[in-house]
Amino acid sequence: MMSATMRREPRKSAARPPTRDLLAEVARTKLLELGSFAHLHIRRQAEHIVIEQPGPPETPDDTHPVLRLTPIGGFRFALSLRRHTNRWEPIPVSGPLAEVLASAVAMFGAWLAPEPLLSGTSKMDY
Repeated sequence: MMSATMRREPRKSAARPPTRDLLAEVARTKLLELGSFAHLHIRRQAEHIVIEQPGPPETPDDTHPVLRLTPIGGFRFALSLRRHTNRWEPIPVSGPLAEVLASAVAMFGAWLAPEPLLSGTSKMDY
């Protein structure tokens, strides 16, 4: 039995290295296998995986969300598209991560393309 004068010293925790998000890394690897998408930012937001376009060259960290993958159980994911209203619209696609990403690229490749490709098509050349 411990006496009142004997107190335990609090444990000093060692500094933890920053944790890597393995699921986001797997999503990035799978997306890179499907095309030239190295410019995209992929991050976790709670349980979701968010795929974002980088901001303009002067503020590249000002990202713009495009797609969201949400786990629905059993290593399966659902897909949502970010609308201009800033709301997520569910897309009728679900399945394993690689299959959902392949469907996302097939359906929304233009939203995932680097911005210079999209902006160059909207200008009028005289």
